[in-house]
Amino acid sequence: MCGIAGFIDLKNRLDRQHLEAMTSSIGHRGPDDFGLLVVDSPYARVGLGHRRLSILDLSPLGHQPMSFNNYHLIFNGEIYNFKEIKKELEEKGHTFKSNSDTEVILKSFIEWREKCVDRFIGMFVFCVYDANEEKIYIYRDRAGVKPLYYYWSHDCFLFASELKAFHKIQLFEKQIEKHSLKLYLDYGYIPTPHTIFKHTFKLEPGFFLRFDLRKGSFERIKYWDVADFYNKDKLAISSSDATDEMEQILISAFKYRMVADVPVGVFLSGGYDSSIVTGILQKHTNQQIKTFSIGFAEKQFNEAPHAKAVSEYLGTDHTEYYCTAEEAAKILPKLPYMYDEPFGDSSAIPTTLVSQLAVQQVKVALSADAGDETFAGYSKYDQFFNYYNQLNKVPFPVSEAVQFGTTHMRPILTKLFSNAYNID
Repeated sequence: MCGIAGFIDLKNRLDRQHLEAMTSSIGHRGPDDFGLLVVDSPYARVGLGHRRLSILDLSPLGHQPMSFNNYHLIFNGEIYNFKEIKKELEEKGHTFKSNSDTEVILKSFIEWREKCVDRFIGMFVFCVYDANEEKIYIYRDRAGVKPLYYYWSHDCFLFASELKAFHKIQLFEKQIEKHSLKLYLDYGYIPTPHTIFKHTFKLEPGFFLRFDLRKGSFERIKYWDVADFYNKDKLAISSSDATDEMEQILISAFKYRMVADVPVGVFLSGGYDSSIVTGILQKHTNQQIKTFSIGFAEKQFNEAPHAKAVSEYLGTDHTEYYCTAEEAAKILPKLPYMYDEPFGDSSAIPTTLVSQLAVQQVKVALSADAGDETFAGYSKYDQFFNYYNQLNKVPFPVSEAVQFGTTHMRPILTKLFSNAYNID
């Protein structure tokens, strides 16, 4: 998993002890190694901290922060196609000391600068401090798999994999952002780029942040947008050909995610999404895939029999654990520490339990999160299309009138709600 933390202090108030406290607070993300780097530039004091969970190149050569020719890097995640990129860089004259994807990121940035991210297939957050140009770059992956929070106030810029790292810094003002509280009540979580605290944000997926130390300011830049792909022309191929091509894409994607120097497992729920991931992986390996699932005594919530049936059919090395209501309840007090801000998704409990189960045997676990969302696999999507078709039958003047009324009533309703609950 790994974790990163750092600061840019334009007034040189923070030091190595502050950085160590930030990094130690997320030590659970990387128990294998840690590293700290503090640099005094002419414009600010910069701190970079890292906690390592060793997945690729388990040797000390993968230690972070990693530095080369006045470039300094910290990184959380995995670049699945790093071997292909490494080969391309070697052809351009770059040399490597390690077999880690970390060094590939660093040399890629030196070679291609801001455009290096266009070559990466993976899940990542990485920060590069270019001491030659006195600029700092922070990237987040396209889907936002890896988290990145940042705080900016009083000439102090903090960033980390988890919000809890900021609590170690006295300059961090722990003030609740009321607008974010409204968002939580609407959605059950606080959507990006917002957080529960003022002056504190999540870096959006597909964005990078560029901080200019000379100017003492930063900008956010979008490097990727999923809409560009959704809006492409449809392929003129048959349904059968589309199915075959999709299978090849899934095979390639799943194989990439098995690249590791440590044992890898799969969270298996028995649903279509995790079953497809497990099935493809097991089909293309000679070893038994380790699968894990959580069961409940309450039949209406229990997916374990489905998972076990899939495991038996595919021949995986399956581990299941039946959780009691009392064990599930013990997870609840731990959730605020894990998520750092309000999070109302009940899936947090089984996810925590299955993670505790898997960590006893593997160091990396794959899930199929967002599979149903991507392929419209939930029954509610059928309901949506039915409603959509019905709405399309409504005469245009009627729909326009309803939309006009809704648009003009919303501010009035919002004001009434705010006054009733005394929310600014």
